[in-house]
Amino acid sequence: MISIAIIYPEILGTYGDRGNALALAYRLKERGIENQIVEVMARDAIPSSCDIYMMGGGEDNAQTLATSLLLEQKKTIDEIANKSLLLAVCAGFQILGKQFPIAEGKLFNGLDIIDVTTIAGSPRIIGEVKSKCLIEGIGELTGFENHGGRTILGANAKPLGYVSSGMGNGIELTSQKFIDGYFSNNIYATYMHGPLFARNPKFCDYLISKITGIETLSEIENDLAIDLHKERIAI
Repeated sequence: MISIAIIYPEILGTYGDRGNALALAYRLKERGIENQIVEVMARDAIPSSCDIYMMGGGEDNAQTLATSLLLEQKKTIDEIANKSLLLAVCAGFQILGKQFPIAEGKLFNGLDIIDVTTIAGSPRIIGEVKSKCLIEGIGELTGFENHGGRTILGANAKPLGYVSSGMGNGIELTSQKFIDGYFSNNIYATYMHGPLFARNPKFCDYLISKITGIETLSEIENDLAIDLHKERIAI
């Protein structure tokens, strides 16, 4: 049984990112793999036994509240970050880092799990975004970005992809222009809403392979997600 945890869906659920859990569950079910979605509500004890954890986007007040609650369970979060897969989108991405901006030009301390720092930026970044994923075999990723922050990666942190359209993390590099997200062995972060998994089935299947240990997954008949991906990439 594969367990999919959504962390604080009532707080970090502004942009429909819980759809990532639904897409993952669907693609598991179509392969005959039993799974369950566990919704971890605010102030619930976060279970440490799930296979993959998801944190979505949220507005400023929701983001600071979620961070404060997560800091109360920092030991569990650290354990999860070391042994399970973790997907973080937008606000979730910023929360995992060292700091992110709040009102009046102040910075709020994040969970300091990944080496990234987010600062305030202007104008707000809104629109379709595409990137070339740096994970071998994934290809292009597509999503919709909507954020004001600019996220800076530490010296040894790796971006999830190089942006071909849009702004991603919002920091312009001299050689590759813009990057989006972050990834390590088991943590994946991005600014792409959509939801990410519904628009990028290869990426979803990559994580399914990591969770299950099945290197070659069976094809899904009439896989509409592939058609959606092609449509969004063509824009």
